[in-house]
Amino acid sequence: MIDTCVCCGVYVPEGFMICPGCLKYEPKIPANKKDAILEYLRKYHCGRRNAVHSKELQEIFKLDDRAVRRKISALRQEGHPICSGDMGYYYAESQKEINSTVNRLNDLVTGVANARTGLLYAQVMEPVMTVKVTLNMAGGDA
Repeated sequence: MIDTCVCCGVYVPEGFMICPGCLKYEPKIPANKKDAILEYLRKYHCGRRNAVHSKELQEIFKLDDRAVRRKISALRQEGHPICSGDMGYYYAESQKEINSTVNRLNDLVTGVANARTGLLYAQVMEPVMTVKVTLNMAGGDA
């Protein structure tokens, strides 16, 4: 359970993540948010059962959804065992948790590859154009 404020480290009652002082003011978020997210997940969200939803990370670290995903991706590329599932992100506790996330990512990659292949075989349908042509066959002035 979280027992210190994620912003300043002051003791907080069970069930809270930010102390009343930090709630009053803008939380002190480190400049290197990627490393801050890593430490936060490692300290407070170890194991699937302790997953944190992306929305909470967005609020704590003052990031949008896309920025959170990019930072998580960068951490994974550096070799940190950041997993995810229906309940959110978490720091892996076991190889089984890592394998589960890898399998989910493989499914995503397969889906993107299938979409790419479909586009390669797709054909753009030329729009059908109707043209009305009138010919004057009487030989008079046109």
